[in-house]
Amino acid sequence: MYKLTQHLKRTGLAVSLLLALTSAGHALANEAVAKQLPQGWTPLAPDAGLTLSGKFQQQANTDTAIVVQNGQGGAYGLAVVPGAAADGAASIVKTFKDIKANPPRLSLVQPGSYQPVCHSGESCAPLSIANESIGLCFGEASCEIIYYANGAYHEVYVTD
Repeated sequence: MYKLTQHLKRTGLAVSLLLALTSAGHALANEAVAKQLPQGWTPLAPDAGLTLSGKFQQQANTDTAIVVQNGQGGAYGLAVVPGAAADGAASIVKTFKDIKANPPRLSLVQPGSYQPVCHSGESCAPLSIANESIGLCFGEASCEIIYYANGAYHEVYVTD
């Protein structure tokens, strides 16, 4: 019984150390991302669904998408920090207001063909997306895909 207890204690210590190192690494990564954001913008408190990594601009580099807040204007936004300096500076690719009623969540969207929502009542042609993209949903209100093409970020609504 003593050997089993000692083994469990060592295992528990190892797991605790691993969790502490992972949390510290995540905090340091968020700190590095925060330093690259445009002036006045700060990441929201770390929360599941508010930060996302993916190969948005090109397959060679992993970029970071993060929900941010502008302390001066009270606006919120979606920032993308490129994984390589050659891909440009961090930028705010979308802004929005109040998030309390319908909090935003990010998800990774794989390359493929997607059917946009058409508000004109007509049928819209499917959109082909070549790179991983950012799924941005606001609670149960709406979802969109933010994708990179032709040197810029674009958005397409997929639910209303």
